[in-house]
Amino acid sequence: MRTLQRSLSMRNVRLFLIALALHGLSSAIYGLWLNLHLLDLGYPRGLMGALNALPSAIALGIGLPAGWWTDRIGRRPMLILGSLMMAIGTVGVGLGISPVWVGVGVGLIGAGYNLFFIAYAPFLAENASGAERTQLFALASAVLFWAGFVGEGIGSVLPDLFRAFSPLGPTIYAGPILFSALLDFLAALPLLGIREAPRRSQGNPTMGWPKQALWIPALPMAFPNLMLGIGAALSIPFLNVYFHERYRLDDSMLGVLFALTSAFTGLATLLAPRIARWIGRIATVALTQGLSIGFLVGMALTDQAALAALAMVLRGALMNMASPLYTEFCMEQVPAAGRAAVSGILNLTWEAGWMIGAALSGFLQQQYGLASMLLATAVFYGVGTLYQYLAFASRDRVEVAYAQRAVRQQVSC
Repeated sequence: MRTLQRSLSMRNVRLFLIALALHGLSSAIYGLWLNLHLLDLGYPRGLMGALNALPSAIALGIGLPAGWWTDRIGRRPMLILGSLMMAIGTVGVGLGISPVWVGVGVGLIGAGYNLFFIAYAPFLAENASGAERTQLFALASAVLFWAGFVGEGIGSVLPDLFRAFSPLGPTIYAGPILFSALLDFLAALPLLGIREAPRRSQGNPTMGWPKQALWIPALPMAFPNLMLGIGAALSIPFLNVYFHERYRLDDSMLGVLFALTSAFTGLATLLAPRIARWIGRIATVALTQGLSIGFLVGMALTDQAALAALAMVLRGALMNMASPLYTEFCMEQVPAAGRAAVSGILNLTWEAGWMIGAALSGFLQQQYGLASMLLATAVFYGVGTLYQYLAFASRDRVEVAYAQRAVRQQVSC
């Protein structure tokens, strides 16, 4: 029975990683060209910022219900629904019929992304043994970044290809965005093959949740997500605009730069568990994120395109390489039956931060220039990173994080 269950879990993981890779390809292409697509449509920067904030606003409304329903109906249905919603929304954005329809599309993308990634962490936690879980979280993150590397490499040439052979939509970036929608549709196919054990009925799903036993550990863990979400949204969605306008990089060079960032981040992600064995997961998170802030400030202050590009690559790798360790740490602090609910709380605070940061970024760009958004990001990153270390490092002993016996006890809760 144990061998059969392990075989099923390995099959589920393989299918999920295929879907995740397709989403990584899609997200890389979509993220590379979305803001330039919006500017070519003639939208002002304020509206561009609002549209970047809209997915997070939608996620705030559905985050908690999505979490508790995922705990009750299973991870697979939410993963499939999220994939389809992202695909449909991306079609709306690519067609760009009007600001209203673009807004609807962006909202659907936000809702689908929220459903998919609320189910993401509990799914991984439940399909790996304690000894394998850290490696699986790191591998999944690496797959996402490597897919981003490929997607950004492909995306860098797509505008020219669609311009030459078959223009689609109202801008030269519409074709690549619609291609990313196709990848999201394809991502739903491997998810159909995932098999989950039937979930036991837990009565009325709206009664008794969220319980104090989940809120007490979740809220302190969620605060750094709020800070990091604000910081990330202030600048990360607009880095393509930053390099396009400040350093005059063309479309192909932008694609190469973002691809290199994803590639290095994917490699660095696999190193994070090894560092964590020496100093602990939370200490690793604090160390790598803290180092990334220095490169972020350097990227804002330098006038040299080459130095800014190097700083971006190193910043991206350092900032993201240890984030799976924090997610795994959070999942281990709560019972298995409440993991998706807590994942929903964590995602909710991230999305709240993203909504605030994306809306604020448009104002900063208009009033103080592009470099101001990077410096503001550094401040919020610093607050979130310092809090993570002070609040959780003492609770994350290396022997607890990696001893199989301890992990089995946590899983059996």
